[in-house]
Amino acid sequence: MSRGQFAVITLMMMVAVLAGVLVAALVPPVMNAQAGGLDLAPPPPPSAAVVVPSFADLAERALPSVVRITTKAFREKGRDPLRDHPFFRRFFNDEPPGAEKPDLRPEYMGGSGFFITADGYLLTNKHVVQDGEEFLVRTYDGKEYKATLVGTDPYIDVALLKVDTGEPVPPLPLGDSDGARVGEWVMAIGHPVMLENTVTVGIVSGKGRRLIASGNLDVGSYIQTDAAINRGNSGGPLINARGEVIGINTAIIRGGMAQIEGIGFALPITMVKDVLDQLVETGTVKRGWLGVTVRAVTDKAAEFYGLDSPRGALVESVADGSPAEKAGVGRGDIILAVDGAEVADSNDLVTKISRHKPGDSIRLELLTSDDEGKPGRKTVEVVLGERGEGLRGQESGSERAPEEKSEERDEGDVSALGFTVAPVPDGVRRLLEREGLAGVLVVEVDPKSDAFDEGLQKGNIVLSVNGEPTPDLESFRKAVAGIRSGQVVRMTVLTRPQADQRLFFFRAP
Repeated sequence: MSRGQFAVITLMMMVAVLAGVLVAALVPPVMNAQAGGLDLAPPPPPSAAVVVPSFADLAERALPSVVRITTKAFREKGRDPLRDHPFFRRFFNDEPPGAEKPDLRPEYMGGSGFFITADGYLLTNKHVVQDGEEFLVRTYDGKEYKATLVGTDPYIDVALLKVDTGEPVPPLPLGDSDGARVGEWVMAIGHPVMLENTVTVGIVSGKGRRLIASGNLDVGSYIQTDAAINRGNSGGPLINARGEVIGINTAIIRGGMAQIEGIGFALPITMVKDVLDQLVETGTVKRGWLGVTVRAVTDKAAEFYGLDSPRGALVESVADGSPAEKAGVGRGDIILAVDGAEVADSNDLVTKISRHKPGDSIRLELLTSDDEGKPGRKTVEVVLGERGEGLRGQESGSERAPEEKSEERDEGDVSALGFTVAPVPDGVRRLLEREGLAGVLVVEVDPKSDAFDEGLQKGNIVLSVNGEPTPDLESFRKAVAGIRSGQVVRMTVLTRPQADQRLFFFRAP
């Protein structure tokens, strides 16, 4: 390298270093200037850092309490269709179809469970022992025992079993699932896909999740977790960092078109503790029944009633002769509290009522509104009935009203609030009269209206507006005459003749 080349390289290096110094000097003021215009949150103190613990000690203490459950059931064996054909039957020397006793075959199902008492009571899911006739429990040390089914509660999918081991077993303490916090560490233990004594760890991902069980029973308030749960984990414990059971691992969401991973659900243990005494004493669970259908309070409903935020459970219907009706609970009331405990939403109300027994007296705090929409509060005492009383399934075979062309109406249409109404056809009117109802028919809904966004559809029947009955067009005109643009409106609507009544809240255009 020549002396000239060395001088050039040295000069370039000095320029690069100088440029770096200038950038270092200029950038912080620019960044500070950008941040200086915003009120940013200060950095957390060093003590706020999360330290990931070891779960080995926790697993070592809990594993001996968790068992594997094998359920033996007997199912009818499927027949070869050739055996039932008249031509081929003689070759098999069979009786005519249906004449012989069904051919049964054993079927085995598996799941998990855990001891809750030293004398051998253990909990699992009802679906783990569904229709079972024999139950085999395998403990952590490899010993096997026959178990007796003590009782089940299909509503929350829980079962209580009992084994006689001849010696004390290590029970798990039951914690307080109501106090569980989103984000706290949890551990799931069980026997997924025949892999015994499997431990997985995650956090509480959410609370109050709603699930729909068989029979369309809403059994909400589940704990959501990302601790891995698979087939065979059902019935096993979900344990917090103190070693307490806060849930029973019960359900998972499977993929479909979406690739779903890491979403499992555990039955809150507090709901189980509420029914343990009944399971031991009677083998079944009787639950309190209020006799209302409820739904969540929306932003518009909260505004209509003057609430500062959506909370409570909105009563959409009250069953005839139900405890709620006898106590004075009405359609359109919002249940704010039960025995002084605030009701967060409709799901929370179902949970609170289900924790009570038939015959229990409870106190409901209600938010009501008069015919002018002015809110008021009242407290009522309700003596609960038994869940199952007065419950009805979906109606079928309803009479269909004859269609009527719009040009045959002799009273004209009324357009207001983003939709158009007209008199109901005679056939529909007769159906309504049988139920003691009257209203006007929605014949068109503006797709740009808020009423459309809230679900109002052509063919719905409007029974009232802001508490004022609308049996005909004239009464409908009077009811909507004083409504201001932007005002939240409450309507009672039938989605179809002989259907349940619904409350709609929407903003007037």
